[in-house]
Amino acid sequence: MSTRGQSVVRSLRDRVLDGQYAPGARLNEIEISNSLNVSRTPVRAALAILAAEGLLDYVPNSGYVVRSYTVQDIEGVYAARSVLEGLAARTVAEKGLSDSARGLLHKNLSETEALLNYSDWSDEVRDAWARLNEEFHEAIFADAGNRHLSELIGKSRSIPLLKGVKFRWHDLETLATSFADHAELFDAIANGQGSRAEYLAREHVYQAGRRLIANWRRAGADTASSGRRPARRVSRAA
Repeated sequence: MSTRGQSVVRSLRDRVLDGQYAPGARLNEIEISNSLNVSRTPVRAALAILAAEGLLDYVPNSGYVVRSYTVQDIEGVYAARSVLEGLAARTVAEKGLSDSARGLLHKNLSETEALLNYSDWSDEVRDAWARLNEEFHEAIFADAGNRHLSELIGKSRSIPLLKGVKFRWHDLETLATSFADHAELFDAIANGQGSRAEYLAREHVYQAGRRLIANWRRAGADTASSGRRPARRVSRAA
């Protein structure tokens, strides 16, 4: 794909994730091409890519519309995630944490704790936290040694719209809470406490889902028929 095409994809993806297009809204190729000052060809290609990512739905005789996620959809996703990630944590605790994973998780926790020294939430802190959070969980999933479990977890964690917005609603308080959760989970896994590790992992995911749903409701993102534009809330907990 050309640089121009990639730019169009990024611009449209950001607009959807920022809530510039309400859930259920139909995307007009001509209007988008005019607003981005490009031809309809890269716009059409970008729409297809975002549909493949799960951000848009294609409706016959209507075109592409922004995919809607209800609170019930999110609850279902996080219910599944809590079970799967709990199993991964228990598996690692019971079989024994590998030396490489132990080192990676210890380093990850140290770097995460360092972020708590920042006095203000910023894009730099948010991006660093997003990377560290994913790295922490991925290390546990990989160390479980169950390829099928990892694939199922990957699918449940890779829904673009949810993955794209959750860190935009984080703040330092959320970071501190998540760090405490990660430290407790690491302690349980490192000490071979399978039941405790499973409980902590499931509760961590459950609480993350509750925070996301609370922000989702406040933003009005689950009310596609209202026609309101969801507010962008970068500095709120999720």
